[in-house]
Amino acid sequence: MASALLIWRLCDGRRGHDNQSLGLVEALARTVHVDCEAIPVSGAIGGALGVLAARARPRPALVVGAGHATHLALIVAARRHRARSVVLMNPSLPRRLFDLCIVPRHDQVRSADNVLTSLGALNRMRPSTARDPHAALVLLGGPSRHHGWDDAAMLAQLRALATSQPALRWVVAGSPRTPASMMAALQATGGVSAVRFEHTAPQWLPAQLAQAGVVWVSEDSVSMAYEAVSSGAPTGVLEVPAHGHGRVRAATRALLEAGLAIDMAQWRSGARPRAPEHPLQEADRCARALLDRWPELA
Repeated sequence: MASALLIWRLCDGRRGHDNQSLGLVEALARTVHVDCEAIPVSGAIGGALGVLAARARPRPALVVGAGHATHLALIVAARRHRARSVVLMNPSLPRRLFDLCIVPRHDQVRSADNVLTSLGALNRMRPSTARDPHAALVLLGGPSRHHGWDDAAMLAQLRALATSQPALRWVVAGSPRTPASMMAALQATGGVSAVRFEHTAPQWLPAQLAQAGVVWVSEDSVSMAYEAVSSGAPTGVLEVPAHGHGRVRAATRALLEAGLAIDMAQWRSGARPRAPEHPLQEADRCARALLDRWPELA
């Protein structure tokens, strides 16, 4: 039996970053035999010192990480163990220091031999066909440096959706950024079931995305929008006030232009979310590209 591809997955403790690195590792494991070790890092210097001290661990062939806190540790671990380094974002350190940078296309980085662009950030979602046509899921973000927020405008959109399809069971889930005023207003609104982020387990969202008959995501929550289309769900995008035309809006526009989702303007014109003929599976595509680049890892 061939030996396993030993991967170190450097983790900064942020759920979104874990989602990205796990998405790539799980996609690799669908093609080759993988043995993955999750190694926590706490800050740039602490993470680098931690991987230097990890002498008892088997030497990895591949080191993967997402999040700025993992960057220095990625470089140190890869050089110490002569492993390949893969960073899942546009890094804050020079890209030439990494063997491969998998960067969302909307970041618009310059083309290079060690840069692979993806449509959105990688995630763990797999296409599902076991959908409940009566289940409608709404995923809300909140104000950020890229977007503002308007409770009244969001409630108006949700009421319009729920009124147009009263037979559906509408579940609206908040996130850590969702204002408390928005969640309170939802709980006082009839026809929807409001779910607070702190009341959900890590597997709650993937399970909901796998079975929902339709998913609507607020425009600021670009990672959740990409998870929704990766799950194969019919997906719509809710309007949120934006601060200019930055990379988050560009990421959302990419989904719309690819025909993977619709926005509220299209919905008002009569369009309805439809399941994509070919669900987005960027983790698998990037895993194949990685193994093509380094066939000795397979």
